[in-house]
Amino acid sequence: MSKVTAKFQITIPQEIRKDLCINPGSHVDIVKENNKFVLVVNPIEEIKKRWRGRFKNGQTVDDYINDVRGKIN
Repeated sequence: MSKVTAKFQITIPQEIRKDLCINPGSHVDIVKENNKFVLVVNPIEEIKKRWRGRFKNGQTVDDYINDVRGKIN
């Protein structure tokens, strides 16, 4: 079980970090699904999966995201 610090931070247990391949610098998101919250690792990849196949003019999801948000290094 994790404990919330005074700065509202939590530590993800080592076993979960290993299972989810979470490393320093990994991007994660917390989303609400019904009555529970779910940790999503690499949310950008999840967004790409949802949008895959929606562009007919040869534009890729990366191209679209770069157009909307600016190029990510």
